[in-house]
Amino acid sequence: MAMPLLSTQGANGISDGISEEELYRYTRNRWIYNEAEQLSKRCLKFNLPELLKAAVAAVSNDGAHYCVSLLCPQSVQTRTDLFRGTRVLKCREGLNNKAYLLTMDNGLEIFAKLPNPIAGPAYYATASEVATRAFLRDVLNIPTPRIIAWSAHRDNPVGAEYLLEEKAPGVPLGNLWVQWPMKFKLQMISQVVEVERRLASTKFRNSGCIYFKGDIQEGMSIHTTSTSSPLQPLVLERFTLGPLVSSGQWRGNRASMDMHRGPFDGPLEFIEAMAKNEIQFIKTHAHPRMNYHRSSTTPEMPEEVIDLLDKYLTLAPSSMVPPCGETDTHSSTLWHPDLHLDNVYVDPKSKQITRIIDWQSAAIMPFFYQCGLPRMFKHPGTISDDWTSPKLPEGYDSLNKIEKAKIDSDRNSKACHKYYIAETKSRNPTHWAALQLEYANMRREPIRLVMNVWEDRDVFFLRRSLLAIVEQWQNLCPGCGACPISFNEEELALHAAEEESMSNVGEILRLFRESWGLPPNGMVAPADFDKVRAAVAELKESFLENADNNTERELFAKLWPYQNMDS
Repeated sequence: MAMPLLSTQGANGISDGISEEELYRYTRNRWIYNEAEQLSKRCLKFNLPELLKAAVAAVSNDGAHYCVSLLCPQSVQTRTDLFRGTRVLKCREGLNNKAYLLTMDNGLEIFAKLPNPIAGPAYYATASEVATRAFLRDVLNIPTPRIIAWSAHRDNPVGAEYLLEEKAPGVPLGNLWVQWPMKFKLQMISQVVEVERRLASTKFRNSGCIYFKGDIQEGMSIHTTSTSSPLQPLVLERFTLGPLVSSGQWRGNRASMDMHRGPFDGPLEFIEAMAKNEIQFIKTHAHPRMNYHRSSTTPEMPEEVIDLLDKYLTLAPSSMVPPCGETDTHSSTLWHPDLHLDNVYVDPKSKQITRIIDWQSAAIMPFFYQCGLPRMFKHPGTISDDWTSPKLPEGYDSLNKIEKAKIDSDRNSKACHKYYIAETKSRNPTHWAALQLEYANMRREPIRLVMNVWEDRDVFFLRRSLLAIVEQWQNLCPGCGACPISFNEEELALHAAEEESMSNVGEILRLFRESWGLPPNGMVAPADFDKVRAAVAELKESFLENADNNTERELFAKLWPYQNMDS
């Protein structure tokens, strides 16, 4: 019997041996509440020997015959000598996928990626990612890892959808960014802006996700309205537009519902479909529930939220689509869904981008809706509007090394942010125009909140975003007359009371976010789990002690943010 060598890649890059169970489980993070459910959404069991067999078969023409052994064996057996001494390295996993590095006997390294249950519709997500990356590589000349083999059908021998692709050459930018001098950082920013220029220069008539023709039945032909260089019709004929694959569109009961997930004809159809889908879900699956921020006795009714969504639909045509300007920011474009330092691979010597990874759920969408600053270049604090470089504060020379390092890091972050903006203004006019749109965040906020608004308990935030539009109606929609919706005094009073309660809880969330980096869902690094959980328990007890009586204490306990809530 052959024995695979199973290992996992830690945050420090060191590989440690793991059991077969750990190969399938999510192990990168933990949750201080609702952990069992979070882990179950990220657990994926599959047939490991069949995955190895598929990998060897995919690269057999390149001279590979089997995987080589490099680490100490674990107690996991395969069923054929083809895999003798197999090395399986479980890479640092993201929230949505399992990732493994397989090393062949000829030195070839294969990256295997399998979507977790939380990733969304596995068939659509896999098929769309493969086609999208082919479009990026073959049509737009944007470097993404070459896919060697794939299957979007779970009934394959592996027992799960999978991608087998080349290992991205180079190293993640995150491994180099901190120690790089500013010169190299600015060069990298220019390269990223050039990639974004290519994306923004290719505009499409409709919105949706890219697929190969033949992989879906409900596709729509792809038509471009503008490109930086002409695209041959024969090239586009390989592809079709289909439904969006973002996980929120397919979560839970939604997966079996007949919803409008695309393709869409124009921005407004997309904006309205998100609300109409939510109305359909609420009418079918929502039930009265308690919202203790709003009332301790009266339940929150699905009908109230449907009324709010009707208001959204009334406002959408005039207020959520920005007015057309000299530069087209309305046409749909393909854009990276989450560009950060670990999604960009670079050659350490040449400082050139070698690959851009993680295009799962990438979609062709209205540009004003999905564009923005990549978070790897976005300064977390405030930025002045001028173009000058940040200056050193008075007394800088008298500070100690730690204080100076903090100031230097802040100045560098601001400089990168401003340089990205300057490069975008100079080299990517479409993106620059979109970034300059007035009230852009106010227009986008309701669109981003409306999907899953009931399940995610975002009703307050959606209402707040609509109230902001009502307040700014004349600025958002000049010449459109009076605002077509309003909120009565009772609705405003209830919202104000809820806002006060939410602000108190928001302070708790802010405290733990700033002190521990703890998000509202309670996700934390395993090494910090016990410390964070103890700190949360201590603050909760202090929070409850502020109650004046037992009734108020019970209410405070229900308002505490880090706990399970019924939807």
